[in-house]
Amino acid sequence: MLIKSITSIFLLAASATSVSALAIDRRQSAPSSTESASTSSPTDVTVMTESTSSTPAGIAGTPPVAPPPSTAAPSAGDLFVLNYALTLEHLESTFYQQALDKFQASDFSSAGFDPALRDQFMTVHSHEATHVTALQSVINGTFGAGMAVPPCEYNFGFTTVAGFVATAAALERTGVQAYTGALKFVQSDAVKTAAGTIATVEGRHSAALNTVSTTKVNGVLQNINPIPAPFDTPLGFTPIFSIAAPFIKSCPFALPVQPFPTLSLSKPVGTYSDSVSLLFTAVLTQDQLNTPGALKCAVVYGLAQERSDVTITTDPRSGGRVATCQMPAGAAGFQELMVFVTNADRDVTVDDDKHVIAGPTTFSILQNTLVKVASS
Repeated sequence: MLIKSITSIFLLAASATSVSALAIDRRQSAPSSTESASTSSPTDVTVMTESTSSTPAGIAGTPPVAPPPSTAAPSAGDLFVLNYALTLEHLESTFYQQALDKFQASDFSSAGFDPALRDQFMTVHSHEATHVTALQSVINGTFGAGMAVPPCEYNFGFTTVAGFVATAAALERTGVQAYTGALKFVQSDAVKTAAGTIATVEGRHSAALNTVSTTKVNGVLQNINPIPAPFDTPLGFTPIFSIAAPFIKSCPFALPVQPFPTLSLSKPVGTYSDSVSLLFTAVLTQDQLNTPGALKCAVVYGLAQERSDVTITTDPRSGGRVATCQMPAGAAGFQELMVFVTNADRDVTVDDDKHVIAGPTTFSILQNTLVKVASS
C-alpha cells in the first residue's frame, strides 16, 4: 500500500511541474551602455542629516519597499519537488555511509590522501543525513505521515578511495544542479527558502571535494578547480535522474521520469573548441543519420548554452558510425560544460527537454586551478 501511495504522490504532482510561473532567461548579458552611463561621478555625494530626505539626490519618488512574502500554501508540485530532493539526499547519505564503512583513515593515507580527509567526509555525511531527516519532517508535517519516499537500493561500484572521492565530487555538483533547477517549480516561499539553504551547502561540498579531486591530462595529474564557473548550471528532473540512475539498483516506488540514454565522450577533458566523439545508443531515423544538422550537440553552461551540428561519418576501418561535435569557444570562463544530444534546434531547459535523445555528460576544462599537485 505504501508503494502504491508513493507512486501516486509523484503522478499527482507531475502535472504541476509542467506549469511554469516564471520564464528563465538562460543567457547572460553584459551591462548596457545606459547602465554604465548612469553611474554617479565622485562629486555626487549626498550628506544625510536629521533634516535631510532619505531619498538620494537625483532619484525621484519614494524609496522602494520590499515586497511582502508569499502566502501561497504548499502545493502538489511542492510535494513532488520535496520528494525529488529526498530521493537524491537518500542516495548521497547512503553513498557516504557505505564509503565510510568500507574505507578507514589508513586507506586514505595509502591512496595518497591526508587521512584527516575521512573526518571531513564524516562531516559531509552528517550534513546529507540531516538533509534527509529535515526533508522527511517537512513532508510529513505538511502533507501527512507516509508521504515521504523511502530510500532505494544502490550500487555505487567504488572499489578505491580515489574512485570514491571522484564520484563524491560529481554527486555534489549534481546536487547543486538539481536544487537550482527545481526551484522554478516550487510555489511555497518556505519550501524555496529551505531548498536554497540546502543548495548552498551542496555547493560548499562540491568546492571542497574539487580541491582534492584530480585527473590526468596528457599524463600529468591536475586538480579540478573548486570554483569552476561564475554561474552554476541548473538541470531539470530527467537530466538529474539520468545522472543518478546508474547508481540506483531498485526502488520501492516508481521513479517519476525515465532517464535519457547514456552519453559519454571519447575525451571528457580538453579545452574550448575541441572536437570530441560522442558515444551513445539511440534509435535514429535515416533522415537523422544522413541529414546534416538533424542532430544537435547542446552544450549548457551556467545560464547559457550553445548548439552545434552533430556530424555523423562512417569509420573506414570498422564501418561503424562515428558522431562528433565541437565544444563552444563562447563558454570561456566555465570549466564544467553539460553536454546533450538533441533532435531539435532549440534550448534544453529545466522545463523543456523532450527533444533530448542522450545525456547529459560533463566536459571539463582544467585551467587556472587554485590548488596544484605533484605530477606523479
